Amino acid sequence: MKRLLLLLLSVPAAACALERLPDSALAKVSGRDGMSFNLSGFAIGGNAELRYTTGDNSSGFAISSFSASRSDNTGAPFADPYRLDVLKGAPGMADIITLARPANAAGLEVWQAAFDFSVRAGGRDAYGGCVMLKDLTLFGGALQWSTPQADEGLAFGYSLRATLGSLTLQPNGRDAPGETMVLSGLRIGAANDGADPVAPWKVADITSQPGIFNARTDAAGNPSLHIGIGWPDAQGAPSGTLQISNIGFRSDVGGAVDLGSSRIGAIQLQYLDIKFRQ
Repeated sequence: MKRLLLLLLSVPAAACALERLPDSALAKVSGRDGMSFNLSGFAIGGNAELRYTTGDNSSGFAISSFSASRSDNTGAPFADPYRLDVLKGAPGMADIITLARPANAAGLEVWQAAFDFSVRAGGRDAYGGCVMLKDLTLFGGALQWSTPQADEGLAFGYSLRATLGSLTLQPNGRDAPGETMVLSGLRIGAANDGADPVAPWKVADITSQPGIFNARTDAAGNPSLHIGIGWPDAQGAPSGTLQISNIGFRSDVGGAVDLGSSRIGAIQLQYLDIKFRQ
């Protein structure tokens, strides 16, 4: 023990001392840092509830009983990870955090998800039903966020390319499938001259058409939760496409009614302004 103590005392202090970084050194740190990760074997479930209500609790909405799971590319489980990067912004602007989804070119990473929702109005809760997503496949795209250029809150960008086997609304709950609306064979992505999309659609671009998420108070002092997408720059808003193979309704009483397919060749989201008021 005595020899160990003497050995520790003989180590130069400078070799193990920690130094506090000055503000000038921290100020030189910039973007271009990040990490990669995978969600192999991911699954989540439970009875947690996310609720948004007005100050007097008389109205609002809630999402509950969320569950999700993902099948994996078992042949190469870590070859196509998610990427979280910090990118340097334009001169004079804040850095940008980017969460990029896997390219998933083989389409082997597939999601299943479900959640319940309810609405409160006049102090009374009304159950809206269960939403079920089957075989959701995401091909690339990303979520970005940063400091807004001319407002408070959170600026964001979002791009998406996806296919969805079916989107089902069961108004009586996931255990009572007698009455349902089913949208099947959905495809969404960048417009591609009427063909299937091959690239993500930039719904919001953090530099040329940023989204915004914040809280606002109007001139009368009424607060609101706000989400929006600003007007695009001179290049215009990107075009997306939405394709649905079949729109159908199922009922234990009326049987099945299929309305056929629907296709929107080009969608441009020029401006969005949504407020949730108390």
